[in-house]
Amino acid sequence: MFLVQKGRQLSPQTAVALLGGEAPRRTEWLACIRQARFLAAADSGAALALQQGRYPNLLVGDFDSLPANLLAQCQGAGCQICRLPVHKDLTDGEFLLQWLHRAGWRRLLLLGALGGRLDQTLANLCTAAPLAWQGVEICLAQEDGLLLLLAAEDVPRRLCLQDFVGSTVSLLALGQACARVELAGFEYPLQGPLSPYTSLAISNVVQQPQATVELWQGCLLVCVSGC
Repeated sequence: MFLVQKGRQLSPQTAVALLGGEAPRRTEWLACIRQARFLAAADSGAALALQQGRYPNLLVGDFDSLPANLLAQCQGAGCQICRLPVHKDLTDGEFLLQWLHRAGWRRLLLLGALGGRLDQTLANLCTAAPLAWQGVEICLAQEDGLLLLLAAEDVPRRLCLQDFVGSTVSLLALGQACARVELAGFEYPLQGPLSPYTSLAISNVVQQPQATVELWQGCLLVCVSGC
């Protein structure tokens, strides 16, 4: 079960990844940067880590957007540096996510993955989704909440939202129809398939301290806001 508790996004099993989108301002997310057991950054994401007095454990990129003096600081502090070519088939962010998956991390909190250029935001969502299919718990932070990715193939997957009463939750099927989605603890019930081309599951509201989303076959983007 994918458990998400309000105000408790960080655990010893969580790797924090800093990407180059809109920098988080929320106190909760900035604290996660300082307290993360493992902190990884893609290119200019390292600048955010340094602003919080923290060096990333891992820094990847072609370094076209990170000032040379900040890169030198990270090198001097002993950060693991993975320099990528400027001309490549993957974004720095996708390379970083794949590295974290190969390293065995199974819960990722992504900061700076949203905002800024729309194409980069959509690319971050698209490149994170395959990890959800492989059982990785993906949380993308936004200023008023979270985006969560849930995927299921042969075995149903369940997402539990704890202590989110009053928050707005929207569900979007990604790439293909979800064979079946069941909701419990929400204002509006849902028990059935969910098409990728519908607004059917937009703007629901959590009504119980423990609300669940159960998924059979498919990939869901779960947008939690107002929390």
